[in-house]
Amino acid sequence: MFTELLAPSTEDRRQLHVAVLRGPLAPGVGSAGGEFDSWNAWERSGAQALAFYLTGWDDATLRAMVARIRASQWWDRPVWADEAGVRAAWLDGVGSIEQARQAGERALAVRRSLNLQAQALHFDERVLYFLVQRDGAELLPVRDRHLASLYHYPVLDMLAREGEDPMVARVALVRRGLLEPSRLIDRTRHCRSCGSAHLHYLDVCPHCSSIEIRKSPSLHCFTCGHVAPEADFRGESGLSCPKCAARLRHIGVDYDRPLTQLACASCHHVFVESAVQARCLDCNATAEPSELDVHEISALRLSAQGRAALRAGQVQESMAALDSANYVVPAQFRQLVNWALAARSRHAQMQFGLMMVEFLNAAEFVERHGAARAYLMLDEFARRLHELLRASDVTTRTAEERLWFFLPFSQAAGLAARVQHLLDQQARAEGGVGLRARITCLAVPEDLRAGDDCDRLMQRLAEA
Repeated sequence: MFTELLAPSTEDRRQLHVAVLRGPLAPGVGSAGGEFDSWNAWERSGAQALAFYLTGWDDATLRAMVARIRASQWWDRPVWADEAGVRAAWLDGVGSIEQARQAGERALAVRRSLNLQAQALHFDERVLYFLVQRDGAELLPVRDRHLASLYHYPVLDMLAREGEDPMVARVALVRRGLLEPSRLIDRTRHCRSCGSAHLHYLDVCPHCSSIEIRKSPSLHCFTCGHVAPEADFRGESGLSCPKCAARLRHIGVDYDRPLTQLACASCHHVFVESAVQARCLDCNATAEPSELDVHEISALRLSAQGRAALRAGQVQESMAALDSANYVVPAQFRQLVNWALAARSRHAQMQFGLMMVEFLNAAEFVERHGAARAYLMLDEFARRLHELLRASDVTTRTAEERLWFFLPFSQAAGLAARVQHLLDQQARAEGGVGLRARITCLAVPEDLRAGDDCDRLMQRLAEA
C-alpha cells in the first residue's frame, strides 16, 4: 500500500517524460519521451518534464542549458548528462536515460507527498524543496579564483532569482539548522576589512615590519656581545666592532659567526626567523595570520530539522532566524529550568537568570521591509544576539514572537540591557523603524517564591 502511494500513477507516467535535449555532438539516442535539439524547441512543444537528459553538448553549453532549466518553471527537476559529459556540481548525475527517469520518478513521489506550490516558494524554501527531492544529495562548493570568497555553490547560484543573495541565504540556512555540513572540503582565510580571501603572505622584519630583509652573514663580538651583519664590521683596517670598536682578529677568540641568517635593511635588526604578514589583494589591508577570519567550506545537505520545517510549512517563520546554536525545544528548556530549581533546593550556590523577549511588531516589521529584507535583518540581529550569549546559555521560543533565555550563574538584567541596545541600534540604522520588544527578566534566588516551577516563572514574566 505504501509503495503504491509513492509510485507515480499511470496518468503521471503518461503525461511526464524524460526530456532529452540532444546536441550536435550526440549520437542517436532512443527514448520513450521526446527528443529536442534546443531549449526553445522543448519550450515550444508544451511537453511536461519528469526529468531532463542532456547529451551531445560541450561543457559551456551544457552549463548554460542547466542554468536555463533552473530559471524555468521546471527548476526542481533532476538534470542528468550522458557518460561523455563532465561531472559537475550543478548536475544531478552522469549516467543513462533510465537512471534519469528513475531519479525523476523518485522526485515526483516526494513532490506529491509534499503537495507544495513550487512556483510560490521563497528562495530558502526552494533550496530545501530542491534537496528533499534528491535523497542524500549535497550542495557542492566549487573553487573560483575570480571570486572574493574563493568558493561558491553553483546550484544555489542557479536557483537564486533577481535580488536574492545565495551566499547570505546559505549562511542563514546553516545557522538556522535547516542545512548542515556533511564533509569538510577546504578551509579558507579572509580579510577582516573586506572579507576577501585574496591574500598573499610576506616575510617581514619582526622589529619594524619592513619587507627589506635578506640573508646576510653575521658576526658576534665577544667583547660587548653585539651581533650585526658582517658588512657592518668591515672597515679599512679589517674587522672591528661598530659598537665598542674592538678589533676582531681571531674567530673563536674575538668573535664568531652565530646562526643568525637574516638582517633588515631598514632598521638593521638581525634575527633568525622572520615574521609573517598577510596582505589583502583587494583592499590592501594587512594583518597577522592569526587575525584573519577562518571559514570552513563544506558540502551541505538537508538536515532533519530542515526536512521537518519544509513539511510543516515553517521555513518562512519570521522569527526562525533567532533559533541559534543555543536553541532547544520548549520541553527541554522547561526541563533545564526545573532541574536548576531542584539543584537550587539542595545547593544554595545555584543561581540563574530567566528572561523573556516578546516582539511586538513582528508582522508589521516583515510587511514594511518585505520578506527578503526583513529576514536578512533578523538574521543579522540573531548573529549579534548570539555573540552576547555564553556557551552555557540556552534559548527557546514558545510562540513565533516570544523568545526565552535561561542564563545559569548570570544576571538577566545585564543581558536585557544589551539586547535593548541592539534593538535601538537597529532601529536607528533603519530610520527609526525597527523591531520593538517587551523585555522582562527575573533572578533566582532573589525573585523566587514558594512553589515556583518553570511554568510559574515563565507565566510571571509573560504577565509582567
